[in-house]
Order: sequence, then C-alpha cells, then structure tokens
Amino acid sequence: MRKSLFLLFVSICVVISVSVLFAGTTGKIAGRITDKQNGTPLTGVNVVLEGTTIGAATDFDGYYSILNIPPGYYSVNASMIGYSTYSIREVRVEIDLTTLVNIDMKTEVLKGQVVEVIAQKKVIRKDVAASQLSITSEDVAAMPVASITEAIGLRAGITSALEIRGGSSNETMFMVDGIIMRDQRNNSPMTSIPMSAMQEISVQSGGFSAEYSNVRSGVVNVVTKEGSPVYYDGALTIKISPPAQKHFGISPFDPNSFWLRPYLDDEVCWDGTNNGAWDAYTARQYPGFDGWNKVSEQTLKDNDPSNDLTPTAAQQLFRWQHRKKGYIQQPDHNIDFGFGGPVPLVSSQLGNLRFYLSHRNVRDQYLMQLATDDMYDQNTMLKLTSDISSSMKLSVIAMYGELHATTQSRSGGTDLMQPVWDFASEINQKGFTVPWRIYSNTYWCPTTQYYSTLSAKLVKVISSGSFWEAQVKRT
Repeated sequence: MRKSLFLLFVSICVVISVSVLFAGTTGKIAGRITDKQNGTPLTGVNVVLEGTTIGAATDFDGYYSILNIPPGYYSVNASMIGYSTYSIREVRVEIDLTTLVNIDMKTEVLKGQVVEVIAQKKVIRKDVAASQLSITSEDVAAMPVASITEAIGLRAGITSALEIRGGSSNETMFMVDGIIMRDQRNNSPMTSIPMSAMQEISVQSGGFSAEYSNVRSGVVNVVTKEGSPVYYDGALTIKISPPAQKHFGISPFDPNSFWLRPYLDDEVCWDGTNNGAWDAYTARQYPGFDGWNKVSEQTLKDNDPSNDLTPTAAQQLFRWQHRKKGYIQQPDHNIDFGFGGPVPLVSSQLGNLRFYLSHRNVRDQYLMQLATDDMYDQNTMLKLTSDISSSMKLSVIAMYGELHATTQSRSGGTDLMQPVWDFASEINQKGFTVPWRIYSNTYWCPTTQYYSTLSAKLVKVISSGSFWEAQVKRT
C-alpha cells in the first residue's frame, strides 16, 4: 500500500514538473583535477566547499561536478593522500551558471602542506546561448539605488521599468526564488521586494531554455538570503527626502502660472489679454482670454436670469473651481530592513532551523496631489530554512504586500500612475488643453493592490551529479 502511494506521488510530481519546469536558483562548480608534474588525471580526490557539507569526488578521468550550490563566494578545498591539500578562495557561483575550476595538484613534500590560491576563473554557460549578467548584494550596496529594479536599470540595454532591449515590461519574467511574481491582470512584473533580502540577481535576455515560458524580452531571477544557522545579522536602510516640488518653474497653483495668470492678473483679467497691458511677447506665453467683463456681458444677454454674473462673481466662480492647492506636503521615504539567524530555542532540534525576515516600506509623492497624494508600497517577506538531513533541505517562503496608488485609467484599467514621469507625460500631452485635470482630484481613480505568496520547496541531493526538487506554491 505504501509503495503504491509513493508511486502515485512520484507520478503526480512528474506530471506537474513536465507542465511547470523549475527555473534555476542555484549554480554549479565543475572541473578536472590532474597531477601537476605529469598531467595524469587523479581519481578519488575529495572536493569540498569549505564551511558546508557540499562536495564531490573525481571520477576515473579526474572530472568532478558539484550541483545545487546557492549563489555566492566559496572556498574550494581539494585533498588526496600523497598530495598537498589545495584551497582556492573566492570562487564565484552564479545562478544557473557553471563555474569551471581546474586544479593541478602537487605531490606532498611536507606533511600538512596546503597550497592556497585566489580564484581567477571564467564563468561559462554551455546549455544556453544567451546574454546573462549577475548582480550580487555587494554590487548593489555600492550603487546609488533604492530598489532592485533601479539596480538592474543601470545595466546596458535594461531600464528600471524592466524593459529589456526595447521590449515592454509585460514581456519580462520576474522571479523570486523560483516564484513568478506577475500581476495576472496585465502580465506586468511585481518587483517590490526588500533590497535587504537579495542575495543575487541574474538577468538573462534571449536564448531562453525550456524551464521559462510566457517570456519574450528577458528573465530576471532573484535569489534571496537565508539566515545563518550560527549567528544573527541584519541590515537597515532609511532614506528620507523633505517635501519639495518635483518640477522646474513655478507651481501650477501659483497665481502667475500658465493656466491662472490670464484670469487673475488685474492688468488683463477684466478687459482681456489683448487690451494692450501686456506686450505681444508676454501675451503669446499664455492662453488668450477676453476678460471677465466679456463673460459677465454674455451671461446677461441670454434669457436665463439664473446664470447672471457680475465680472467679480464670474472670477470668484473661477477661483472656487481652481481652489485646489496640490503642493507636495509630505516627505518621500524608503525604509528597508532585514534580520536573520537561527530560530531561538528550537533551531538545533529542527535541522538548524533558521529564518530571514525582511520588510520594505516606500512612499513616493506624485508630482502634485492626485486621487492619492503618493504611491505607497510595502512588502514583507519571511524565509525559513531547515536541513532535514545532510542531503535534504526544506525552504518555506511567505510574502505579503500592499500597493496604494492612482491609476492611469478612468474605466477600471490596471496601469498605475508612476511618480513623476507618468503624470508629467499626461500633462504634456493633454493638460495644456484640459487644465482641470490638474485642479481636480477626481479625474483619475485611486486603486489598491493586495498580494500574497506562500511557497515550500524540498531539495534532495542524490549524488554529486544529481538532485531533485519539489515546490508547492500559492499566489
């Protein structure tokens, strides 16, 4: 009975894995070990990543490979009786890539002799003919950026909106630890994850392998940190910008602005902009207006006494319709923190159970007040990791986020107004002819997005050359 249930479970996993192949979140180290003196391949050399239980042994021809290595820097130790122990420091492992490490071992002259070198290697990709770059957390720490998309946008051919080589963002796949983060309504990537949680980013454009589907422009794969089983560490970043206008020139709400001066300047507002008070050059800088006296005269000419207005009353009505003062009054802020380590009290009993908790809270003011004053975005992520055995690891990720913003649509569309450029573009294209978009909060709609993800991944290393993984996720 147990055997039948196990076979059923395996069959289901095979069916699922055929339809939804996993994207890589780990890398590989491979190479060949030979005798430095005569070039003979060495069999049975133990190759271990220092500080881990991950390793392999060379085969009859001296080749070895170590799979399923989390991205990062490692020291590779090679040892064999009769030969000096060989240690290569700062070996870089990248997402979905093979790091080639060949070693020429010398016969041991002094007992306990260790040969130590600094890695100088080339990263190669044998299975995909594509452009790929990797960004580490150390790289990001040295950049003047406040989000993962900004870090990616500093690379050639990529924008901070995840437009890769001219393709739109909805043609780009964005993943976090193998979980596809996508707004199902418009296929746009959901990229608001804490910077403090990032371990490494891999960006691939073109030549995608079989595990990637529904993608044309590129694949962005983010691998997050897992807590240390022996110590606690964390990071905190706080950036605050005081309230200040985000445009050049005077404010649209200033009485001397393009949209207000012809109607409020006493030199021209009563008799019109062509009354001679302004020179021809000044008059060309503003909309033409016949004056409030003319407006009042027109209201008195018709047969409807209910709309009769004096010039002063007509101006007062205009002032009321344009009473909005949409100045920026709140600061922008970006708060990002992460903290992780062993789970107190139960870590040793549950396979070195460790956690990493991260949170990001961003408030970015619009160019001026809209249906919402700003775009407010927050995301919280918790990652739990346990070594069930020396060859099996379980990772659980829980994520929750909220986004409050103004849409670019008046009819239920899903595009959001991004500070500052989207609103500036709207004004540039339409605002000069319909300025009431600026003086009303009700033209565009407010919107809120809530999203959550729960994922569990089990990885089993069978040998140095093979492993399997199973992932269950709900988004």
